[in-house]
Amino acid sequence: MNHREVSPSYGVSSSFSTLALGSDRIATGIATFFFLALLAFFLLYPVMDICRLSFLKEGKFTLQNYVAYFSSPRIFRSFTNSMFVSVVTMIITTVTAFFFAYGLTRTTMPGKGIFYTISTFPLIAPTIIQALALILLFGRNGLITRYLLGTDWNIYGATGIIVGECLYCFPNALFILYTTLSAVDTRLDEAAQSLGASALKTFWKVTLPSAKYGIASAAALTFNLTITDFGIPVVIGGNYSVLATEIVSQVFGLQRFDLGATISVILLIPSITAFVINYYLTRKSYALISGQARPFLQPSRPLKKIGFTIYCGLICACILIVFATVFLGSFVKTWPYDFSLTLRHFDFPSLGAHAPLWTNFWVSILPESTFRTMIAYKYAPIWTSLMVSIVVAIAGASLTLLAGYIIEKKKPRGEQVLYTLSVLPAAIPGVVMGLGYVLAFNKPYFFIYGTIWIIIINIIICNFTLGVLTSIANLKQIDKSIEEAALSLGAGPISTFTRVVFPLSRVAFLSTATFFFMRAMTTISAVIFLISATIKLAAIEIIFLDVDGRTASANAMCTVVVAIVVGALLVMRIITGRSGLTGMVSSK
Repeated sequence: MNHREVSPSYGVSSSFSTLALGSDRIATGIATFFFLALLAFFLLYPVMDICRLSFLKEGKFTLQNYVAYFSSPRIFRSFTNSMFVSVVTMIITTVTAFFFAYGLTRTTMPGKGIFYTISTFPLIAPTIIQALALILLFGRNGLITRYLLGTDWNIYGATGIIVGECLYCFPNALFILYTTLSAVDTRLDEAAQSLGASALKTFWKVTLPSAKYGIASAAALTFNLTITDFGIPVVIGGNYSVLATEIVSQVFGLQRFDLGATISVILLIPSITAFVINYYLTRKSYALISGQARPFLQPSRPLKKIGFTIYCGLICACILIVFATVFLGSFVKTWPYDFSLTLRHFDFPSLGAHAPLWTNFWVSILPESTFRTMIAYKYAPIWTSLMVSIVVAIAGASLTLLAGYIIEKKKPRGEQVLYTLSVLPAAIPGVVMGLGYVLAFNKPYFFIYGTIWIIIINIIICNFTLGVLTSIANLKQIDKSIEEAALSLGAGPISTFTRVVFPLSRVAFLSTATFFFMRAMTTISAVIFLISATIKLAAIEIIFLDVDGRTASANAMCTVVVAIVVGALLVMRIITGRSGLTGMVSSK
C-alpha cells in the first residue's frame, strides 16, 4: 500500500530531475558557445587582423614593416623609451607600495582607513589627471617651477612620464601587496623575534621572503600598466615618444596603418609576457597563504609607528595634491598668475551640428537659453560618456557574472578555453585593441562600426577579465548544494540562475557594475581610435582640449568626470554599504 503511494510521486520527481538536468546541459552548452564566439570575434579576430597587416605587403608575406621599424632610430627609440620608463616606474612603485602596505598591515599606526581610501583615488579619474597636475605644478609655466622657483627646468619628457605613472600605478600595486601581507601568517615574525632576531633581520629573512611572489606580481602588473598606458605620455611626454603614443602618431599623423600594426605587435610582446608572469606569480602567492593566518598585531614601537605614519601621510599628500591642483585649476582665471575664481572654463566648445542625436532630448525639454545650449551641445561628450558607461555597467556586469557562473559552477567542455579567453583581455593593451577594431570592423557589412555600440563592446571586452575574476571569486563562496536543491525541486537552469544564484551575487554584481561604469568614464587608450565627429567621449575630449591649449578647460572636464565617478561610488555605498572598489581589491 505504502509502496504504491510513494512510487508514483518518486517517479514524477525523478522525471522532473532528469528533465531539469537535460535542459541545464543544453542551456550550459548554448551559453558556453555564445561566450566562446563572443570572445573569439571581438577579441581574437581584431588582434589577428593586426598581426596579419603587420606581416603583409600587397597581399604577400614580408618582414619589411619590422625592418622599417628597427632600422629607423627615431621610431625604434619608442621601444627603448617604453622599456626605460616602465622598468623605472616598476621599481619605484613596487618599493613605495610595499612599504605603504607594510605600514597598513604590520604596524598599529593610526588612520589606516583614511590612508587606504586616499590611496585608491587615482582609480576614479582618467590617467591624464596625473599629467595635468604635474604640468600645472612643474611645467613651463608651472606654479612651482616658474612662479615660486623661477627656473627654466620643466617636467616634460621621461621624468614626467615616470612620476605620473608612479602615481597612477600605485593603488594597483598596493592592492596586491596589501592582500599578500594581510594573508601571510604573522606568527612567523613573532617566532623569529622570540628566537632573538632583530626587527630588521626578521624583515629581511622572514617578511620579505614570505611576500616575494606578491612583490613580483605587483612589479609585473606595474610594468604592464606603464608600458601600455597612453594618457600620461601623450600629455606630458613632449617629444619623448613611447610605443603607445607612436602607434597613435603613425595612424593619425601619417596614416601608416601597417606600421601602426607593426608597433602594436611589438607592444604585445612585453605586455603579454608581463601578464603571464603576473598571473603565474599571483597563483603562487595564493598557494603560500595560510588558512590560519592571524591578523592580530602587537603594538608597534613609537618610532616605527611615527615613521610609517609620516611615510604614508606623505604619499597620500602627493595623491591629494594631484586632485586638488586639477580641481583648483578648473576654477581660477589664469594659472598661476590670477587665482580669482571663475566658471568660464566649464563653458566647453560646442559641438553644434555634430552633436549626437540624444542631445535633442535636452533641446526638447529645456526652454531656449544659454543653459540649454551648454547642456545640449557643449556637454555632449559628458552625456555620451554617461550613457556609454551606464550601458557598459549593466551589460558588462551581466555578461561577466554569467561567464563566471559557467566557468566556476557548470564546468562544461571547453571550460579551460573559455577561462583563458576571459582573462586574455588583461594582457592586450587598450590602444592595440582599439586599432584592431578599426582594422577588423571598418567594413560596410559590420553595422556597428562608426556607432556608439562598437565603443560599448570595446570597453566591455577590454575590461572583461576583472569582471570575470570578481564573479568567480564571489561564486566560490556559494555552496553548490543550493543549486542542486533547486534543480531537484524542478527548477530550470534559467530560473535557478535568476532566482537563486543572482540574488546571492547581488553585491558582487553591483560592485562589478560600478567598476565597469568607472572604467567606461575614464578609459582613454581603448577608445582613442573609435571616436568620431558625432561620437565624442569626455576622457578623450580632455586630451583634445589640452592639445588645443585649453588646459584649464581640460581640468574642468576632468573635474566633471571625477565628480560623476564619485557620485556612482557613493550610490554604490548607499545601496550595498561598501565601496565599488572592494570587489576590485578581492580579485586582484
